[in-house]
Amino acid sequence: MLGVLTFFVLDLLALWGSDLALDLLIFLSGMLAGAVAARLATYPFRRLAEGAGIWRIVGLFVGLASVFVIIFGGTALAGIPPYPTAEGGNAGTMIHGLALGFLVGVPGGLAASGERRSSSAPDLKVVAVILTTVAGLFGLLFMLFLLLEYALVPLIRAFAV
Repeated sequence: MLGVLTFFVLDLLALWGSDLALDLLIFLSGMLAGAVAARLATYPFRRLAEGAGIWRIVGLFVGLASVFVIIFGGTALAGIPPYPTAEGGNAGTMIHGLALGFLVGVPGGLAASGERRSSSAPDLKVVAVILTTVAGLFGLLFMLFLLLEYALVPLIRAFAV
């Protein structure tokens, strides 16, 4: 439900003309498509991976390797630089989202089904830790942006002259 609401809000903001919302919408769409494609690609190997937990580690390394293959191969095919720039545009944003979706999807696709919990509701402590971590990281990155934008950039410009 939260994922659908996120896409809905980003879609509304993109319709109102927000470039950031459009970039986030394209990135998240690419990430979702990458995760689904990675799950489908690893589905035939799931039976092989049921025996040992090492397959999640192997899946992590395969996912990490696929990130570089997707980014460098996709940007070479699109004719844009492999690092995120304005020149890459929406195609670069989609390629990077697709690559990160593969990184998330491959280890999860190789995970053994394991035991199911009796309740499908997530533990409240786990949700609180995740939300606190996300809020803390957002605050840290926002402070880093403010430091860069208002302290370091004017200092660099002063020394560059």
